[in-house]
Amino acid sequence: MVRILSALLFGAQLLSTVTSHSILNMLPREGQYPYPIVGTDEPADYATTGTFLNHMAINTRNLTASIEFYSKVLGFRKVFTLQITKAYSVTYLGHAHGGKNGTGYQTALEMNREKNNAEGLLEICYLDVPVKNIESGAQHPNTFGHIGIVVPDIQAFQERLDTMPDVSVLKRFGQPFVELDTKNVVGPAVGLLPDLVEQLDQGERQAIVDNFGQSVKPLIFISDPDGNFIEVQPQESPSLVG
Repeated sequence: MVRILSALLFGAQLLSTVTSHSILNMLPREGQYPYPIVGTDEPADYATTGTFLNHMAINTRNLTASIEFYSKVLGFRKVFTLQITKAYSVTYLGHAHGGKNGTGYQTALEMNREKNNAEGLLEICYLDVPVKNIESGAQHPNTFGHIGIVVPDIQAFQERLDTMPDVSVLKRFGQPFVELDTKNVVGPAVGLLPDLVEQLDQGERQAIVDNFGQSVKPLIFISDPDGNFIEVQPQESPSLVG
């Protein structure tokens, strides 16, 4: 009984810690913005047991440039490339899943063996043809927002980006949103697409800036060689963002 009680107390403390890091002290207060709406404790349908998000896929104009970017800038490793035909290939990238912060090194063989048990993989589809008219979400806003990355030290990551002049940095660490218009570069990455923003009155635009602008200060936004948005968050986030 004592062991059960200790476990329950530890669980409560752990939940309190997680909650404090994820939503700070933002209690629901409808009508006063911003406020979070926390999910329910209702379990998922039993029939979906074992279901999880394994990967997302993007299309690329230059496979070599994409692999180099995601490997050099974000630490992805190539799991494999499946050369389906001479012109068409599919490549999987991922991080080692034995542990975080560099403690979980896996060989390429291990990463391949664990592919269907892994999370956060990136599939890159490439068709080698003379003309590749593929528009990214930055060029032609659509339902795709951004790829989300978490790093242990966001300031160190920004400093590292400063040594990479070829990387397109759209919003630096510490930089807030100070205005919202149809030309906001990062807007489409977070659902603020130009065609939608222009339908808002000035009051609503300013409210978004006031309530959301400061919360994105610790975030960094960059884009990959094809123009896909990438949001970088600190592991220890002081507010509900992203």
